[in-house]
Amino acid sequence: MMLLARMRARVISELVLYLAQPVKHSSRATTTDLQSLAAILDRGDVLLSGGNTRVAALVKRMTQSTWSHVSMYVGPLEEGPDPLCIVEADIVAGVRSIRLSELNALDVRVLRPIGLNDGDRCRLAEWVVSRIGSEYDLAHALVLGRNLLPLPARLRSTPNTMANSATRFICCSLLANAFALVGYPILPVPLRVDRTTATMDHRNLTPGDFERASVFEVVRPGNNVR
Repeated sequence: MMLLARMRARVISELVLYLAQPVKHSSRATTTDLQSLAAILDRGDVLLSGGNTRVAALVKRMTQSTWSHVSMYVGPLEEGPDPLCIVEADIVAGVRSIRLSELNALDVRVLRPIGLNDGDRCRLAEWVVSRIGSEYDLAHALVLGRNLLPLPARLRSTPNTMANSATRFICCSLLANAFALVGYPILPVPLRVDRTTATMDHRNLTPGDFERASVFEVVRPGNNVR
């Protein structure tokens, strides 16, 4: 049994690394692009990005969305011209902080929660920062992916990982937990046929649902405007 468990863990690990590989080369954003993006960001802003990895392509195809990933701007976490300032749940590294230059700034849409005060923004940022080091919730991602397939309702299930005490996250659950703390529940929008009967629970959120949520305003459209 232990041998099988180790083999399974190794296969899963290799699969995750395969999915995290880029499928095409992307040009880095220029300094001017980064500066223009940084100039409009405020703590608590949500960043939607398209990504260029195999898993990003898979997410976009399954969700029928331009966007494959969500992260949050939390403000500078260190000194310097390009500080760690964004928190995300990465499929390989788990919850981590990254620099603005690590995003493709030409392919980012910025969403701002409507009506939040500075105190609420601080709570959002502090909560996601406190989760840095948490593991990626691969089980949640797999269940969510299965729910997006055209399967009978009896074969769908709801990932049981959304709670303030959760220690594993996908990108959507990380942000949904944070916004729930300030009274901003974000629910999936049943745009796809197979989701019209799915449980309307924020555990079924996909990146595209943040784009459609009425609690946000777009402050930077990005290049993927459809």
